[in-house]
Amino acid sequence: MILNPARLESAKIVCSKCHKKIIERVDNSLMNSMSGVLDVLRYQFKESKSIIKTSGINYLKNLPSSKMSLAENHFSKLCGACHINQDQKIFKNYTPRGGGCVDCHKVGEKKIIYNRNGNIEIIHPKLTTKIPSKNCLKCHNRSNRIGLAYFGKFESEGYGTPYKNGKLTHQIDKGRYYYELPADIHHKKSKLDCIDCHNDIEVMGDGKAHKHMEEAIYTKCEDCHNPTFKKATPKATLLAFLNGEIPTPKEIAFTKKGDIPIYNLQKRDNKILFYRKRDGKSFNLTKMSKKPYHTQKFHKRLDCSACHTHQIASCYGCHELYSKELKQYDWIKRKKTAGRWRELRSFLRYESPALAIAYNKKIMPTAPGCQVITTIYDKNSTTSPFHSFAFASWSPHSIQKSSRSCIDCHFNPKTLSLGAGILDFKEGNITFTPFYNSKSSGLPISYPIDALISINGKQNQTFSRENARGFNKKELYKIVNAYKCILCHDKWSDKIYQDFQKSQKAFFKNKTKCFK
Repeated sequence: MILNPARLESAKIVCSKCHKKIIERVDNSLMNSMSGVLDVLRYQFKESKSIIKTSGINYLKNLPSSKMSLAENHFSKLCGACHINQDQKIFKNYTPRGGGCVDCHKVGEKKIIYNRNGNIEIIHPKLTTKIPSKNCLKCHNRSNRIGLAYFGKFESEGYGTPYKNGKLTHQIDKGRYYYELPADIHHKKSKLDCIDCHNDIEVMGDGKAHKHMEEAIYTKCEDCHNPTFKKATPKATLLAFLNGEIPTPKEIAFTKKGDIPIYNLQKRDNKILFYRKRDGKSFNLTKMSKKPYHTQKFHKRLDCSACHTHQIASCYGCHELYSKELKQYDWIKRKKTAGRWRELRSFLRYESPALAIAYNKKIMPTAPGCQVITTIYDKNSTTSPFHSFAFASWSPHSIQKSSRSCIDCHFNPKTLSLGAGILDFKEGNITFTPFYNSKSSGLPISYPIDALISINGKQNQTFSRENARGFNKKELYKIVNAYKCILCHDKWSDKIYQDFQKSQKAFFKNKTKCFK
């Protein structure tokens, strides 16, 4: 008898009659292979000049511990716990995860009770397609902090506060705690779950071995807030039926990438209704406005998250100690192997996000992705340090209905990716005095740890995407130069934005009050 037929190696045999294609997709997905994390880590640890695609977990399973590189050892000891086919039995002091299909689809725990006749009765956990967000948070509570931020949680720097009723209440898992901060508007207003936006293709894979997460993501803000409606497909009808709470769709929205049916976003009697998958509760959805702040050409490169993200969790300076002679549990080999890691942090901040050119060539929030300061100890107690500083861009999932202010984007040095400090603009020249001094803090770098770029547009830290970069000098000056106009015209209700091209022509012809 198979204890857990949901593990992928078993599911390929016992579940494939009905779910063969889905099992193949899941097996090949980033959720299972975690190849994106491993491949980027090897690149950021400077073990490869470019990001080389591997099979992730399977690659490490077949690689002897003695032949693992530093990045591969790091992944196996610190990152490898999270993949959907992990063995649930190995978790003792942490939230169990893995188990294959049940990692997502299981709700509740197994219970052993005595029935009225005094006999032992086993109540099995239930399986559901209405996956609760807490199942997602088993793994998605670190990395780029998306899971926690959506629910208004921000991991603290190790402080066990607040302390209520004789115990620590805000605990993520062993030794990790969080503060409560503003949640994403989609959670705060409508209590939407992760599955309300992320479809089965994204979560279970589309059958392709993608290099990065964003390649596997299909849903965008515009898909709901500027939707394209078409007749419901048989798949959409089936998904609504299986859900059991959502009405049979007739006209639904589709993702602009991949044309995937959003069966819980329907047009009914000229109303746009979004149905929560958990219980079928409907919400009237307002389409994105055509006001100037959305339609002006100078905002064409902005991703929705650039303006509607007010805060981002930024983790600066991960000081990691690696002891060669000690042993640590390897999540992939499932035993202790040579080499032990310990993570220390410089500082965490929940702050206005910096902006940069992201993987999609759009301007998006950016924050430290992997700032590693490593000290390596060998048997002789000597050290050999190495460091790698990198930023990454993503949608932080801390979206708010209102946008950031014009000043916050155009004259906040943090937003410009210069770091915290004093920004000035005189006679056409930008000057900047940073608050953080890396050298006085003992870091082996000349630039501030929170600075992606310098005022000359020189990029200090790396990205792991070909298209991603900080603003160059021309872009930086263009953004800051707009601040001179924003000083007076800081509201979108200002008439100059109703026809900005006309206003701009008048300005350059000296026909505006600016020259009087």
